[in-house]
Amino acid sequence: MKRNKRYKVLRGYDGIDREESTAGLMVLRVFIILVIIVFILGSAALFLYNFMKETEDVTPSVVSASDTDAFYQNYDTDVSERLLEYCSNSVSIGEYSDAELVNLNDKIQVNALMKESLERMIDDAKKDGINLEIVRGYMSYEECNINYQTIRIAFEEDGATHSEAESKARTIFPPGGSNEYQTGMLVKLSSMDSDDFSKTEEYAWLYKNGINYGFINRYTDDKFSITGIQADLTVYRFVGTENAQKMRSFGMCLEEYAEYRSYR
Repeated sequence: MKRNKRYKVLRGYDGIDREESTAGLMVLRVFIILVIIVFILGSAALFLYNFMKETEDVTPSVVSASDTDAFYQNYDTDVSERLLEYCSNSVSIGEYSDAELVNLNDKIQVNALMKESLERMIDDAKKDGINLEIVRGYMSYEECNINYQTIRIAFEEDGATHSEAESKARTIFPPGGSNEYQTGMLVKLSSMDSDDFSKTEEYAWLYKNGINYGFINRYTDDKFSITGIQADLTVYRFVGTENAQKMRSFGMCLEEYAEYRSYR
């Protein structure tokens, strides 16, 4: 007996041969494959949605530059050169008396040029559930010297020679005349939750939003050869919004950007 090629003989569990449509089997297989594909794609889409949702919940919003342009326009144009004043172990500012100081709170003073920006940044961070705790602002020439000497002595007590101790102390906290805290444009922040600031929500928020308020992380590990100061992710410097955004875009530290500006 000649069988139709569109049918396939299948032997069931009962031992009886039956003819079934090859086309029907093909449709059934395609249907099963499609169901599996839809299930996999649906699972992947659900995972991606949940991942993005969790990321939105833990990642602070980024302030739009356009929202801050008008607020900082006078700083970025009228006093841009003052915003870029800096000092280091190789660039001295002496006792420095140009800082126009105002009270940030009952313990800390900062340069008047950055007070509004700093307060606005702190307030906006708080709206995102981020507490930016300022633990240090302006320091006088004498105060810088005292802190420097304390660190130097600690190195000597650990066995370093006087010369070695001086050199090491300068990379951590320079003495008066070489210390940017004298300008009142530098602030140090601290986290209540972690000793490793780089792993905190505060650091993540500052990295994404700080430049839109005119603040940059002053001392980073990749710029040590230029700044001469060891990396400290809790130290931020006010340079103005336009400058801060350009520095991030160019990948420059303050020294590099100030030099770049001087050739313009």
